Amino acid sequence: MPLLAVTYVKGRPGATTTALGLAATAPAEVGAVLVECDPAGGDLMRRHELAAAPSVVDLAAAARGSANAGNAVDVFATATQAVTLRDVTVPVVVAPAGGAQTRAALPELTGIGRAVFAAADRTVVADCGRLTPGSPVWPLLRLAEVVLVLARAHTDELAHVREHLGELVDAGAGQVVVLLGAGGVYPAPDVADVLSRHVTEELARDPQVVSVLGPLPRDRRAAGVLGGELVAGRRWRHLPLMAAYSRLWTALAPYLSTVAAEQSEHVPTEATP
Repeated sequence: MPLLAVTYVKGRPGATTTALGLAATAPAEVGAVLVECDPAGGDLMRRHELAAAPSVVDLAAAARGSANAGNAVDVFATATQAVTLRDVTVPVVVAPAGGAQTRAALPELTGIGRAVFAAADRTVVADCGRLTPGSPVWPLLRLAEVVLVLARAHTDELAHVREHLGELVDAGAGQVVVLLGAGGVYPAPDVADVLSRHVTEELARDPQVVSVLGPLPRDRRAAGVLGGELVAGRRWRHLPLMAAYSRLWTALAPYLSTVAAEQSEHVPTEATP
């Protein structure tokens, strides 16, 4: 099971919005499920009027029980709820507000219950919230195939991203992808060049472990739909932000095993004479 972790280090770039947008636009075959892992607490429960349970606490308990019993059960079956966006249903594992229960559940999910991320038929999109020193999401990031770091192309936000790159690379996480949000002042190629030189010259690492995508378009309508403030219209999946999220899956496919495998199955082969 690929794990795509969504996080940020500065500002309010919309990690939950992005995580839900990615889960909603994921190819159906990859079985995307969104899990709120923000140590500060979740938002989906109130934004989309979901129940308080099941939650990430139940997911951790199911994962622990499965590990202790030594059997491979679908721990998501009893832990997910549904966010319905018109014709799309997104399975989500919500986190209670406040964060205390999430912080207690995370060690279970990344410790004895880490097999929760081993099922081959799902792709977990983890909303990890803001990344801070000593955050309990660090062990989760180490399990991820892709760590998606949200930032706007402003000097201050990029400086914080730059300072965290060493920790992310040293943690042994998978591909680090900096996803630029709307409203930045620097183009993506310039940001990529600065970060690449930092990784090469100061971290002495392969610059290929960090890539830059975006920027995302400014789209209040799509953000309102994902935030539960607006009802999804008939063509909601064609909104600029939703189309950008859909294209992101193609860009991320080389780093996500399930998505890459799914795409390779659809590559036509030459007929033999």
